[in-house]
Amino acid sequence: MVINIIGTESLGVRGLSCSVQLKDRKIFIDPGIALGYSRGGYLPHPFQVAVGGEIRGRIVRELENSSDVIVSHFDGDHCPLDDPNPYQLGIRGLGMDFSGVRIWAKGWEDCPPKQQARRKALTEKFSAHWRDAEGVRAGPLTFSLPVPHGRREGNRRTVMMSRIEEGGTVFVHASDIQLLDDQTVEAVLAWRPDIVLASGPPVYLGRAAGEPSPWEHARRNAIKLSRMVDALILDHHLLRSTEGLSWLEEVKRAAGHPVLCAAEFMKRQPLFLEGWRKQLYEWLPVPDAWHAEYASGKADAGSYRIPGWKALIDKGRITPCRWYPVCPIREYTERGELERYWVEAYCLVGNRNCLRYRMEEQGKPHPDNLLPDGEIREGLLRR
Repeated sequence: MVINIIGTESLGVRGLSCSVQLKDRKIFIDPGIALGYSRGGYLPHPFQVAVGGEIRGRIVRELENSSDVIVSHFDGDHCPLDDPNPYQLGIRGLGMDFSGVRIWAKGWEDCPPKQQARRKALTEKFSAHWRDAEGVRAGPLTFSLPVPHGRREGNRRTVMMSRIEEGGTVFVHASDIQLLDDQTVEAVLAWRPDIVLASGPPVYLGRAAGEPSPWEHARRNAIKLSRMVDALILDHHLLRSTEGLSWLEEVKRAAGHPVLCAAEFMKRQPLFLEGWRKQLYEWLPVPDAWHAEYASGKADAGSYRIPGWKALIDKGRITPCRWYPVCPIREYTERGELERYWVEAYCLVGNRNCLRYRMEEQGKPHPDNLLPDGEIREGLLRR
């Protein structure tokens, strides 16, 4: 089993998307993306938009060779939309008919009107492959009955959790549970997982004066969960603010087993772009009309891509791989012969999954045209 987390807050976007590669199936969970339309009076910075566009494209490419797609619920950062805003993934942007793909989705229960409309649009397009999956067990897949989306007063929204098992390893995707409901945490533990990917609590929302802290309750549940699994990955709502980072560090200190954010699990440095949004506007000012022009197709985020990465490095938010200054991947990219994806997903964030990095560290020879994922790219030559 290979777990590949694609898009979540520590990777620069809102969501909890991931793929799980099994021996003979590839399962994609929650193929959606958002950027947080407004935070502190700021729309997404164009650099965020550029990063989001890259991840949106990657979601589409990952879906193209998936055998199964799971939709935990119908928020706009978890599924493709019929009416996306400029920063989300639209149904029309998928570019495929999903023939032969099994779709496992949350049912109607406790879906608010907007989610019902989104669900209806998806079922109309993919009805031949659609199955309401709550409570279903099918091969390596098991799906929960509806569980609460967090636990705030008056909140009746629910989500569906997923369990995937192969070769004695159990992975649980616990979308948007926020660790606030004790029965939900017990349901996760009853599945006897080895690895859990879940949303931490939305500490950026604060709490009512005099109210007992729900975040302390979530912290206790996180520690309890960590002591029963090999790895607990907490991200999403939790990491939209620096307060969430502090909360996560407290849990790590008290945990029984590794507790990580998604970026750490993927062995790369985090990009907390929503939490850094205000600073991004200070470092890279944006014209007032930019977002309207982007929405109408008159502006492109590409011009902010290189300056944005440079700003993060200059401000000490990320540190590139120590081999980057002499790496041929940098040379190819700067000459325009290689897509920028490789330096952004590996070199600039110190991704230790890079095969080139591992071979350099071990002193093993390797060709200049070896890409970080092991591909040999013909035609790439150093000058």
